[in-house]
Amino acid sequence: MNAAVLINFLTSIVTLTVGILVLTGSFFPPGSATTKYLFGFVLIAYGVYRFVNTFSRIRQNKNEERLRKIEEERDKLLGGN
Repeated sequence: MNAAVLINFLTSIVTLTVGILVLTGSFFPPGSATTKYLFGFVLIAYGVYRFVNTFSRIRQNKNEERLRKIEEERDKLLGGN
């Protein structure tokens, strides 16, 4: 795993955690409940989006690597260098 993937996963975990803390009220000053809920849900949604996006990028890269290996093996089998 490279550094960019680790940073993306770490960012998604931190964002999710902060979103949950905002929703529970322990990380946001008392005041407007609507603002607290909106901010918390936006942070949670962004954390989930970032996690899913990073995970799908990893899967896409693995699939592309497998396809490249299959094409190389096919070329060897058919005698095309």
